[in-house]
Amino acid sequence: MGPKIVVDTSVLIKWFKRRSEELLKEAAQLLEEIERRQVEVHVPALLLYEVGNILLLKTRLGLAGLDRAVARLEALPLVVAPPATPLLQRAHRLGREFGLTFYDASFLALAVELDSPFVTADQRLFERTQSLPRVRHLSGVGAIT
Repeated sequence: MGPKIVVDTSVLIKWFKRRSEELLKEAAQLLEEIERRQVEVHVPALLLYEVGNILLLKTRLGLAGLDRAVARLEALPLVVAPPATPLLQRAHRLGREFGLTFYDASFLALAVELDSPFVTADQRLFERTQSLPRVRHLSGVGAIT
């Protein structure tokens, strides 16, 4: 089994949505490293709905384009974590501790559970959680492990 990371929606969406996005070069480099090193990308199931919502509401994709995007999403090396009770409990504890939404805390909880790096492009989320050794901002992610 290869290395593992957790990425949040703010990172993954950059692999699909090119307009009005920052850090596209860094996101592309991260994806290249994931593919080259066969890194397992772990995400909570929530990510699939968040990405779908962004593609539906914040892009100009027609139905065929949305279908292609969903197929590309499915082809990514994602390991989707179901919403199991221990993960949900850890998420609400981390949410309280760091002042996060339950959604953001779900990604962090998964990274804590897996003892894996967590990569975000969300500056606010990064600033609130950077005291944790596994949290990395996309702008300075460098090597995955």
